Amino acid sequence: MTFSDLGINDNIVQALQENKISEPTDIQLQAIPHILQHNTDLVAVAQTGTGKTAAFCLPILQTIDSKLPKIQALVLVPTRELGQQVAREFFLFSKHLSRVFAEAVYGGAPIDDQIQKLKRATHVVVATPGRLIDLLERNALNLQDLKYLVLDEADEMMNMGFKSEIDKILTSCKKDITKMLFTATMPGDVKQIIHDNLRPDFVEIRINAEEFVNQKIEHQYVIYKQGEKLDYLKAFLSERQDQRGIAFCRTKVAAKRLAKQLAGFEVTADALHGNLNQEMRDKVMRGFKKGRINLLVATDIAARGIDVKDLDYIIHYHMPEKSEHYTHRSGRTARAGKTGTSICLIKNEELEDIKSLESDLNIGFSELNIKLKPEQKSTPVTMYMNIGFAQGFNKGNFRDFLVEEAGLNMDDIQNTVVEDNRSYFDIPQKHEQQIVINLKGFKLAHRNLKITLDGENSKRNIY
Repeated sequence: MTFSDLGINDNIVQALQENKISEPTDIQLQAIPHILQHNTDLVAVAQTGTGKTAAFCLPILQTIDSKLPKIQALVLVPTRELGQQVAREFFLFSKHLSRVFAEAVYGGAPIDDQIQKLKRATHVVVATPGRLIDLLERNALNLQDLKYLVLDEADEMMNMGFKSEIDKILTSCKKDITKMLFTATMPGDVKQIIHDNLRPDFVEIRINAEEFVNQKIEHQYVIYKQGEKLDYLKAFLSERQDQRGIAFCRTKVAAKRLAKQLAGFEVTADALHGNLNQEMRDKVMRGFKKGRINLLVATDIAARGIDVKDLDYIIHYHMPEKSEHYTHRSGRTARAGKTGTSICLIKNEELEDIKSLESDLNIGFSELNIKLKPEQKSTPVTMYMNIGFAQGFNKGNFRDFLVEEAGLNMDDIQNTVVEDNRSYFDIPQKHEQQIVINLKGFKLAHRNLKITLDGENSKRNIY
């Protein structure tokens, strides 16, 4: 069946073809005719990466009155990145239509700039819940002509604590608009949103109702021995240097540390976590999307809304806290009909967690055997730095500094000496490049941190 068979007009079909989209996905096959032919509310349960954005974007575009310069559709999303992606799809698919304008508004960007943009003719607004409420309170937009309200990735918005904002937005909208809710999982708070805000005659669509996780994903686990987790990760990555993926950590501290531990490794990695400002976050994402970074190290919260094409693998460096988190993590690979791999790094005692995921998500895991290369012994190197007592360091907090900022293990730092304006220590040679990359040029109390291996001249010739 084609998009034309579903009722999509020739102008939109032409734009789809120009973007190399020719066959509707399962969610599109069911959602598009319903939205075009009925005004009842819709709940669509489909795993990440199944084409759900186009499932609501295409029929909404077709029914927009471009001559009416009013907001006719509102799409709520959990993150800035997803908002930009959804707005872009509205832009791409409306290429051959009469002027239809979509605007993305989100936190982390100047609100005054967004207010100015909304003064222009706008037919579709894609918004994060908090920023939308800010704009409504400033009377910067008007929803009186709204026809459609879409909650995209509803379960993610619940996980991020947006329930009260969504309730407020839903109750402020007119009762006769068509509401659509798209979600990968059905936790209790999403069911509550449906019960409280959708009309009783809503229609529910489930894609692979028994299979919340994309079936084109191969699920594997690696059992590591204590102290060798990073070595197993590096061995896995070494075999996939031309591939890209995301490694998930539970905390931002762990994500930052793992990225530092991979500095200088043959696979380029960078971290995405809550401590990054928007400028740095955008820089990391540009590098990842353009292929300058092969591995993105991220927390569940920081990665929400990220959509990067052609990811080969997902690594669960730390196991997810909930099965629905596994669904969202894994769903970032094997998109648009492609295949992908989801790898869990576990200890023997975590095998029960694998069995729980198999039971909860109706999936099967296989063990991936990775052989570590024997480590070649080398003479430790002594590294000198131009910081010491005068900069507030003693032996204890200097070692803590090396662990946090250079990604070292405490056991690797030996024979530490701290002087007035100099410190030095022994380290396995394999960590030398990692330390230099992470610390060279580091600013500390208006002092540029400098590093050398030259003991004789370390006080006057540090570089």
